[in-house]
Amino acid sequence: MKTHLLTSILILSCLPGFGQPSKNYKDLIEATKYPDSVQWLTLRDHGLHSFPEEILQFKNLKYLDLSRNNISGLPNSIGLLERLAYIDLSGNSIGELPEGFGQLKNLRNLYMDYNVRQNLDANFQILSNLPVLHVLDISGDSISQLPPSIGKLRSLKYLELSFNQIATLPPEFTQLRNLQVLWINGDVHFNFEESINILGQLPKLKELHLEGDYVKAIPPGIKHLSSLEYLYLNGNELNTVPIEIKRMKNLRYLDLHNNRIPHIQRRITEDLLAPRIIIRF
Repeated sequence: MKTHLLTSILILSCLPGFGQPSKNYKDLIEATKYPDSVQWLTLRDHGLHSFPEEILQFKNLKYLDLSRNNISGLPNSIGLLERLAYIDLSGNSIGELPEGFGQLKNLRNLYMDYNVRQNLDANFQILSNLPVLHVLDISGDSISQLPPSIGKLRSLKYLELSFNQIATLPPEFTQLRNLQVLWINGDVHFNFEESINILGQLPKLKELHLEGDYVKAIPPGIKHLSSLEYLYLNGNELNTVPIEIKRMKNLRYLDLHNNRIPHIQRRITEDLLAPRIIIRF
């Protein structure tokens, strides 16, 4: 779970039945005894090599955790789980999602991080059929380039792209008109300056994480990120802060710790931005 308040609220609000009591089954055999009552099922780290077909009988299933197994594919019949709202497939070996995955019309949260064999273009085409997909995590997937089909995921509010090798964002990224939170941490190839114009066209972007990306300068175009409230640039190689930051009227928090900003520049920045903007050096 990410640490920032806005991020946490967004993810938790998408969890099925959040705040409502429901048993979390952690044993598949036990769950099959009560198929109609199974809403939460956690089979994390169970040494699975394939998707357990028994899961398909849980018609009321809303939350499914299959993370940290060795599953290489999903059955087309997964679309039968019509109430599924949350699925964690992280740490598996899933390359392509079946067409039936596009029938999960209630799916809000999808975690496919650390599945390095993904066919992103094919998967994004399928995910574009999900009308309420709000959270997508594809971090650590050895991604070097995002396909144009990323623009089809127009319901996304939260996107995690950290620990990949993405240099720039495609023009179609501007079609993510509902995106609120974007993480691109630990990507030393990311070119902030070349992507700033695209980021500036996201009307609802409130939280941006570019931590540990070896960013050497904040582009003057940062002023165009007019909706941004939280900006995380910690762990980079910054030595100055541009005056254009002052023109970001909605910015509330700026994280600059673990950079190379000298003491005198810190004082200038504080005089320029505080107290309206909370700054962490």
